[in-house]
Parts: sequence; structure tokens; C-alpha cells
Amino acid sequence: MATIKITKRTVDSLTPQDKPYAVYDSELKGFGIRVQPSGVASYIVEYRPDGGGRAVAKKRMAIGRVGELTPDKAREIAKDRLSEVRQGVDPLSDRQTKRREMKVSGLIDLWEEIRPTGKRTGRPMAERTRSYTLARLRHHVVPILGSKRVSEVTVDDVNDLIRRVTAGETKLDGESAKKRGRIRVRGGEGAARKVASDLSIIYGFAIEKRIVAINPVTAARKPKAGKRFDFLRTEEIKELGQALSDMEQEGANGAGITILRLLLITGARPAEIEGLRWEELDLKARCIRVRNSKTGYSVRPLPPSAISILKKQSRVNDSPYVFPATRGDGHFLGSKKLWNEARRRAKLPEKVRYHARHTVASLALSEGHDVASVAAIMGHANPRTTLTVYAHVLDKKATQAADQVGAKIRDALNGGSRRRKKAALKKTSPTS
Repeated sequence: MATIKITKRTVDSLTPQDKPYAVYDSELKGFGIRVQPSGVASYIVEYRPDGGGRAVAKKRMAIGRVGELTPDKAREIAKDRLSEVRQGVDPLSDRQTKRREMKVSGLIDLWEEIRPTGKRTGRPMAERTRSYTLARLRHHVVPILGSKRVSEVTVDDVNDLIRRVTAGETKLDGESAKKRGRIRVRGGEGAARKVASDLSIIYGFAIEKRIVAINPVTAARKPKAGKRFDFLRTEEIKELGQALSDMEQEGANGAGITILRLLLITGARPAEIEGLRWEELDLKARCIRVRNSKTGYSVRPLPPSAISILKKQSRVNDSPYVFPATRGDGHFLGSKKLWNEARRRAKLPEKVRYHARHTVASLALSEGHDVASVAAIMGHANPRTTLTVYAHVLDKKATQAADQVGAKIRDALNGGSRRRKKAALKKTSPTS
């Protein structure tokens, strides 16, 4: 164990090595510096809690980074921590206890700051998804649970949150900080379900960081995800198509109209078509290769009608996007506004862009295509998602199959009965 007198000169002389290492102060036992291969160095204090003794495992506590604290200041803090140990206090456990006393609003801030990777994906949440998640947490969770300590939130508290969000207590419609922007926060069962899922993610993160031991959302009564019963009927698609054609002739943004047509044809998620890059478009293989979809990398087959539309698109000012924004370097984001106008003209006020996605899945399943193929079209990572969300379509197919099988068996039964009746009639009829 290397020991030196920790001073500014000796601190400046420390260099990173292939593995982390520590040097200890020759005057204050337990005070030292730990140097990482990256070059980051932190002041540390080591001690044995509960009265010490070799039978007690050492604990190591970081007290600040080199550069943020002077050696003299770090030494003072180390003396204070070691003094607490002699008085029977475990400073590291005390720090962890204080972290457990963090408020829910503070936990949300910490999650935003650290940006942890997902357990299944192994990568941070997509920026768009992350911004929506934080917005829901701050608009719904913070007003109700934000001031509670994370360790004090119970299952009853989560159930109360779900009830109040479902009832619309947290809905809001007001001006935002953005120019000409508005904040519209909606309640309802769907919002409550998403908020419960968001809060569960936050508590999962808190468990990993040992801030709490249990996730109160796990045992809460969360609204179940509804099956996709609603989709566009043939006549409704015709009305929307006519509305889009009229808007195009009247000078509506051509990129936006094209995006909406592709959504109706492919069943892709709106963000996947709006943010489509040229490098993701493979017309030879008749597919798009979405790099960062909701479920990660995803290959989507393209029907001939979609390929015909995409072949007409041309690059604009070397933009990487198939549908670049009219201003700036990003991609087009205005298809929602155009959809709202199209559905107004088509007199379909309840239909949203996602109904186009549900329509493609429902039609594909009702036409008898296998679940795995439909899952590929939809970009579902697992066919079980397709089965769960669109089970009603399969239920209808199962009913039709049962009807057909039942009819054949009925005919067979009736046929056997008729043959027996004919045989009986022959026996009883007088001979000619």
C-alpha cells in the first residue's frame, strides 16, 4: 500500500495507469486518493465501522474529486468523517440513508441527469421517448407525489395517483415557454396507464441505485392496455384519401401529405416515416431498415404502392432525411397538423394517425396472414405483442373457423341421419 504526504505537488504528480489504484496519506490514516485509468482522481477515506477490528470489513467513501477540492480541504473532511467513525457513526450508511430521503421530484431529476440504459435494450431511452416520459412525470406525478420522500410512497399512493390522473385532475391547457406554444396535458385511463409505467421505470432505477428496496408500482392496480378494436373502415379511408388530395391541390405541404399516405399504406409509426433517412431506405430489397425504432433496429417490408411513392422523392440540399424540415437541419414534423385537417374534412374527429397503423394490422390478420409476418410489418419485436394487441381480430377468425368446422360436422351428422331415415322407410314401405 503506497503512502505519501498528500499535498498539491504530490497530487499533481499522480498519473493514470492500466488499472485503478490508490495512494494513502502518510499522516492521516485512512485518507487517500484513488486514480482511475481515465485520469479521474477522487479523495477517499477508508475505515472499519462498528468499533473497527480486523474482523470488520473496510468501507471506502469518496469525499470529492481532485480539482474540485484542495488537498487541505479534503483532509479536513476526512478528519471529520473519521471522527464520526470513532463516535460510532457509519458515514457511508448515513449518506445512503439521506439518499433514501430524496423526494420523488428529486428522483426524477436524478434519472434525467444520469440517463440510465434500459435493461432490455442496453442503451439509453430514445430522446423523443425520454422527453415524453419526463413531460408525463412532471405534469402528472410531480403535482401529486413530488413532495413525498421516495421511501414513503406506498401502493395506496400509486393507486391514488392512477385514480386522479384517470379522473383528469392533472389535465392542463395553457401557454408554454415556447413562442406561440401551448401545454396540453390530458388525463384519462390511457394517460394513467402510461404514467404508472413511467413511474415504475423511475423506481426501477432507484432500486438499482439502492435508494429504495421495493417498487410500489408493481403491486398497484394499473389500467390494462386496451386491445385495438378501432380502425379505419374502407369508406373512411376513401374519405381521408379524398381530403388529402383536395389539400394537396390547395397547396398543402407536399412532404406532409406524402408522409400521411405512407402511414396509411405501411402501418409504420409516425416518427419512423417523418424521421426516415436515405440510408434506411432500401428500395432494391423493398424495405426500410429503421435504425432506432421503438424496439431498436427493425426491418419493415414495403408494398409496391409505398415504393412507387418513395421513388418520386428526391434529395433536398444533401439532407440525410427523406422528408427534411422546411427550416433548419432536422426532419419534417408537421404531419399531425395536416392529419387533423384531413380528419376534419372527412368528418372523422376521433381518428388519430395511429388508427392507420391499427388498420394495416387488422386487415393483414383478417386476410389470414400469419402473426409472425404481421409482427414484421408492424415492427413488433415479439409476435406476442401482435397477439396481445390485436387478439380481437384473431378471435373473429377463430369464430369463423369454428363456424366452418361446425357446419361440416353438422352436415355429416345430418347426412348420417338422413341415410338412416331412408333405410327405415325402405323397410316399412310395401313392396310393389
